[in-house]
Amino acid sequence: MRLLLLCLVVLGLRCAPKPAQLLVPDPDGDAGAADGGVTDAGALDAGSVCQPSCSSWTNPRALGTIVAPVVELSGLVASRTQPGVLFAHNDSGDSARFFALSSTDGSLLQEFSVQGATNRDWEDLAVGPCASGSCLFIGDIGDNNRVRTDYALYVLPEPIVVPGGPVVTVMAQRLPWQYPMGVKHNSESLIVDPTSGRPYVITKAPGSFQVSTAFRFPMPLTPGTQATLEEVATLPIPGPTDSQLTGADVSPCGDAVLLRMYNRLVLMRTDGGSLESAFTGMPTAVPVAQEGQGEAVAFAADGRSYFTASEAIAGDPPLFQSTCR
Repeated sequence: MRLLLLCLVVLGLRCAPKPAQLLVPDPDGDAGAADGGVTDAGALDAGSVCQPSCSSWTNPRALGTIVAPVVELSGLVASRTQPGVLFAHNDSGDSARFFALSSTDGSLLQEFSVQGATNRDWEDLAVGPCASGSCLFIGDIGDNNRVRTDYALYVLPEPIVVPGGPVVTVMAQRLPWQYPMGVKHNSESLIVDPTSGRPYVITKAPGSFQVSTAFRFPMPLTPGTQATLEEVATLPIPGPTDSQLTGADVSPCGDAVLLRMYNRLVLMRTDGGSLESAFTGMPTAVPVAQEGQGEAVAFAADGRSYFTASEAIAGDPPLFQSTCR
C-alpha cells in the first residue's frame, strides 16, 4: 500500500500543472525551464546539430528563386527544429509577419503574422535557445536616421511549419532596449549565442572608413523592461574598400560568425573560447554571389553550409548556397 501511495504521489507531481515561464533563457544557460532557462531538450538539440565550421567552402550555387510576398528579404535564419526550413522576413514597410521558406529551392512554405508587434524597421532574424527549446529573435533594429527611441527584439518559439498551410498568427514577447548613454545607431545585424541565448547587435557604420561595433544584451532578458546594451568590441570590418555591414549569423557551434557586406562576405572565428572573441579575430573572405542588394545570410542548421539572398531589385532574387568542401 505504501508503494502504491508513493507511485500516486510521483505521478501527481509529474502531472501537476507547471507555472508560466518566460521564453527567454537563464543568463548562465544551465537553468531548467521552470526557472526560465534553456530546457534540456533545447540544449540537446543544439548539441546534436553542432559541428565545427568549415575551413573551405564551395562557390555559391543557385537553388531557386524567392518570390512574393517575400519582396524585400532582409532577415534569414535556418530552423533548428525542422530540417529543410528557413525563416525570413521583409524589410521596413511590411506588416509584422515572417515566412517559412524551403532550403531546397527558396519556395514559400507558410506565412506567420506576429500579433502585437510592429515592423518599424525589421532588419535581421536570429535563432537561439529558450525555455521552449528554440526561439526566433526578430530584430527591429534599423535606424537609418538615428532618431529612434523604440528599438526592440521580438522573441517567440519556432512555430511548426505546415507547407501550404494557412497564415498563422503567433504571439511574441517584446524586448525593448537602448544603446549606452542613449546614443543612436543604425544596425542590420543580429546574432544570438547558441549556448547562452544572449543576443548581440552589430552596428551598420554610417559611411566609408568607419568600422562596426558589437553590443550585447545584459542577462537575464526581461520582456517589457528596457535594457541598456553593453559595448563589446570594435570590429576590424568593414575595411577601407568595403561597403557597409548588412547582415550576420553565428554557427550552430558558436565557433564562427558570418558577416555580410554588400561587396563581400567574411567569416570570423573564435579563439576557442567565448563567442565574443570572434569580433576581434581575423576576417576571412568566403565565397558569395554577386547580388544586387545582398543583405541576408544564414548558416545551415548543421553548420556545414550557408545561404545568402538579396532584396528584390530586378526580378525574383535567387537563394544561394555554399557548402563545405
